[in-house]
Amino acid sequence: MELRGAVHSQDRPVSVICRRLASAPEIFMRLLPILAASCFVSSMSMRIIDPVVPDVARDLAVSPEAVALLASAFTFPYALGQPVLGALGDALGKSKVIKVTLAVLVVCLAIAAAAPSLDALFVARIIGGAAGGGIIPLAFAMVGDRFEMADRQWALSRVLSAIIAGQLTGALGSGLIASAFGWRVSMLAGTALSLAALIVTLWQLHPRQKADRPPFRMTQMSDGYVHVFRNPKTVVCFSAVFVEGIVLFGLFPYIALLLEARNAGGLREAGFVLAGFAIGGFAYIALVRLMLNRLGIYKLIWGGAAVAGAGFAALALSLSWPLEMAIMAVIGLGFYMIHNSLQTQATELAPSNRASAVAAHAFFFFLGQAVGPLVYRLGFDHAGIEATLIGAGVLLALTGVATAIGLKARSDPPQFI
Repeated sequence: MELRGAVHSQDRPVSVICRRLASAPEIFMRLLPILAASCFVSSMSMRIIDPVVPDVARDLAVSPEAVALLASAFTFPYALGQPVLGALGDALGKSKVIKVTLAVLVVCLAIAAAAPSLDALFVARIIGGAAGGGIIPLAFAMVGDRFEMADRQWALSRVLSAIIAGQLTGALGSGLIASAFGWRVSMLAGTALSLAALIVTLWQLHPRQKADRPPFRMTQMSDGYVHVFRNPKTVVCFSAVFVEGIVLFGLFPYIALLLEARNAGGLREAGFVLAGFAIGGFAYIALVRLMLNRLGIYKLIWGGAAVAGAGFAALALSLSWPLEMAIMAVIGLGFYMIHNSLQTQATELAPSNRASAVAAHAFFFFLGQAVGPLVYRLGFDHAGIEATLIGAGVLLALTGVATAIGLKARSDPPQFI
């Protein structure tokens, strides 16, 4: 079932969107909330370690720097699994792959909670990351299958709200629980939430009827990605999300360490600072329709670049944690102004291989997230904290401007600034 209409969503008021959605209750009332549950879990699982790095290090008697690399241990396999998982989604059905990978992720979270050593925790995070990679990209591809481009950014923003809520829960919830009961209890709480999402997904997520699914073959997979990379917008979208992943999420595992180093807070405060990023994301969700109507997609990306870049410059001032939480909210707003626009573009890079296109998009995004902690560690060691944060903000701002220009130049028909 698809939503049809000739007028672009940027030119329609919310009331028109609501009337269109009312004509498709199965999509609006069932698909988006179910996908949101699984995406919530994937996002939460990714961020659940970030605020508790010092506590894990003390419990397992290892260095905090080693524990911070658990972020890369999750995101590297998350990224590397995308090409196969995307092609499997196109061939076997996106809903089936989401269910299997979500089940594996639940098991890995439970194992991580009981991990007796850092090595065991790394193994659980690596396998969990590989499984988690089969959830969010395929959920976005399912939205792309059922919503036309005119309504897609709005629909994706609904699922995005669950992803942001997962980030908030993983960051703030994990920090608060760990400060009171320890990091293992926070992992158990995450496991319980993930199990609930798995039950809902197994019960309610159903495949599209009469969907055309070619059999899975390695040659079919490579052909699909060749088709994706034929689109001239591909290089712009994938380069941009790679830089986003480095700049934004490479910093997150160091927030608690930076706060502790200057006696500005601990696990609880780190959770609040990281939660600020998610609050900025919710602000974007609330404002996305208004901003699209007023700015259009290209100016929205420019604005996001300016807002996020300025936020990083402010973060370099090393202010109190409540102010840093507010700054992170500004950064979150700017980030999602850029990123949600890129997510929407990714769903239309190759409509006949949509899961592969979104998986490739996610591959580069999470590859950037995996590389990010290593880049920040080098920056902090050799350039200093302030210079590294300012440089990150400048890089993100320039990336946003280049992205808007690149997408305009590659539009059909071409548009020039």
